Amino acid sequence: MYQSYNYYQNNKCSNNNYLNCGYNNNNYFQELIPRLEEYIQDELQDSAYYYALAEFAPTQRAKDLIMEFGMDEAKHAENFQRAYSMITGRYYMPQPLKPIVIEDYEEALKIRVIAETNDYEKYGKEYLMAPNKYLQDLFFNTRTDEAKHAMRIPILFEEEAD
Repeated sequence: MYQSYNYYQNNKCSNNNYLNCGYNNNNYFQELIPRLEEYIQDELQDSAYYYALAEFAPTQRAKDLIMEFGMDEAKHAENFQRAYSMITGRYYMPQPLKPIVIEDYEEALKIRVIAETNDYEKYGKEYLMAPNKYLQDLFFNTRTDEAKHAMRIPILFEEEAD
């Protein structure tokens, strides 16, 4: 069955309605809010973890790559914060970060590969559920970065101090 002209006029994308563009299910957004809070917190934690891990890097090249990952994770938190603010009209106040303990560089890299691939899957599922282009792009781009991290981490196993 085709939707009426009025349906499309009332639900078209505009600057004032882009989050609900073509989608009238407020339930999705209510359920997304706590997930965005979790994602903001997780991405901030991941960013801090990478910055701490960079201190263990055996070469400048490895350190630069790990710092880039940290910046990406901070950008993800910022992007999720922006979406959260647009949906709720308020800023999410993150909780204090957990202490970061890194005892072994290579073990930390292995842990990060698993974490990055898990995030890749999680944001892929969010992409498939997202009701509009803004959120689809948000989750797709975040997912892409997580995949790049997981694919680049193995390079770090090959880096050795001079």
